[in-house]
Amino acid sequence: MSVTVTLHIFSGRPNPTWELSDSQIQELADRIAGIHKQTLLKPPGIVGDLGYRGFSVKSVREKLLDPYVYLHAGIVDTDRFAANRIADNADLESWLLATAGNAMDQSLVKYVEGELAGGGKGYVSTGGSMIIAVPPYDPGKWNNDVNIRTLNNCYNYANDKITNTFAQPGRGGGKVFSAYECGNVGAAAQRDEQAPVGRPSSTPAQGHYIALVVWPATDFHWYRLDNNAKWSHKPGQYPAKNTDYGGNLISDPETCNRGPYTAFCGYYHCIPSNTRIS
Repeated sequence: MSVTVTLHIFSGRPNPTWELSDSQIQELADRIAGIHKQTLLKPPGIVGDLGYRGFSVKSVREKLLDPYVYLHAGIVDTDRFAANRIADNADLESWLLATAGNAMDQSLVKYVEGELAGGGKGYVSTGGSMIIAVPPYDPGKWNNDVNIRTLNNCYNYANDKITNTFAQPGRGGGKVFSAYECGNVGAAAQRDEQAPVGRPSSTPAQGHYIALVVWPATDFHWYRLDNNAKWSHKPGQYPAKNTDYGGNLISDPETCNRGPYTAFCGYYHCIPSNTRIS
C-alpha cells in the first residue's frame, strides 16, 4: 500500500513527488472527510497553466482514500461522477505542502505558500465564494462514456453539468417550457437561474456564458463559450463538438451556420454552482 503526492507546478522538468506516512494518510483521509460542502465545479488546475496548479494524490490498495484525488483552489476532485467537495480556504493544500519535507527546496515552498495565501490567480477568496475558471473545451468528458454521451444533451453541456437526465429548461426550476419559442424557453432557463445578458465582451468573474437558439416550433439548442474564446455545443445524444453545421470553428453563435435553428434568442450568464437543471 502506498500514497504518492505530486505538486503540479513545473512545465519543462518533472513535478516534485513524495510518499505519505501511515499517520499522514490517516490525517489526509480525515481532513477530506471533514469537508462537507459539495460542488459540481472542477479544480481550475486541471485546465493547465503556468505555475502552481494544485496537488494530485494517487493511492495503491489504500482503503482510506480514493485511487486518485486532485486538489486545487479548495476543490477536492475524486475523479468520479459524484459531486466534489469544496473548502472555503487553502488549509488542506497548505497541509499537503508541509508533508513534502525535503522533496522541495525552500524557495519553491515559499512560492507555493504565496499562491495559497492569495497571491496567485489559481486561488482567490471572495468572501467565502470562489472565482472559477471558464470551462475548457474537453469533449472527452462528454463523449468517451456512452452513457454520459447519450443521457446528456445541449442544456447539460451548456451548464457543464452531467445529470444523465437529458435536462430540459425549467424542469429544475419547477416549471418546464411549454413552446419552442425564444421567450418561452428563455423564461424557463431563467427559472433554472440562468441570467440573461448582452453580447459577451469579456470573461465573467464567475461561471461562463451560454447562448440559446431555437428551431421555430420544433426544438431548442444551446452553445457554450469556452476558455479558448471559441464556442462549443453538444447536439442531443451525439458527441460534443466545437464546429458548426458547416464544419467551421464557432467564433460567434449569432452568425455561425446553425442549420434549421434559425432563431437566435440571446445570451445568458451561467454559474454552474447556482443553476438548477434536471
